Amino acid sequence: MPSLADFITFVIASLIIIVIPGPSVVFSVGRTLALGRPAGLATVIGNAVGTSVWVLFAAFGLAGLLQLFPPLIDIVKIIGALYLAYLGVQTIRSSGNKHAEIAEQNQTAKSVKQIFREGFTVGLANPKVAVFFTAVLPQFINPEGNFIIQFLLLGLIFEVLGVIGDSTYVIAAAYVRNWILTVPARLTRIVSVGGMMIVGLALWLLIEAAL
Repeated sequence: MPSLADFITFVIASLIIIVIPGPSVVFSVGRTLALGRPAGLATVIGNAVGTSVWVLFAAFGLAGLLQLFPPLIDIVKIIGALYLAYLGVQTIRSSGNKHAEIAEQNQTAKSVKQIFREGFTVGLANPKVAVFFTAVLPQFINPEGNFIIQFLLLGLIFEVLGVIGDSTYVIAAAYVRNWILTVPARLTRIVSVGGMMIVGLALWLLIEAAL
């Protein structure tokens, strides 16, 4: 199993990824602003189920490959850190578009099943989560332990933190709707800072991988 230091680092890295408004958060907040809190929470659950597909892929696909070829884990670490840095830069560059994405959310009535399905699709297609599970999560795996169990355990922890984080955004959005929508620059600043945090995390992981 991962060491205590690696586990703590993983939780910190997960929280950084989760709290920064990405596709899942923007979609969930947009659903909340357009259709209300229940729709936002249904979106969060659907999104979590969608991202769980990546947990299973990492556990039973990527973990098996790394177990057969242990040296690949170092390559995955470096590639993951570099791509994470790219994702951070893209987050900063697209920060001004997040307000428009929320404003464009469909405001027509939708069933819970349809909202759940759309949340699932967004979670499955979320590049930030895909990168995290396939490139970043392996950096916290103990090569001497069972890869599959470690992937599933860390993935479950990430999912629980993700549901809590996204639900917090949804509940907050229900209360601060006017505060978010009336001043677009506020959301832009939040996303920009988040992008810089992703870049910082990528540099940190890259340095650790090189040591």
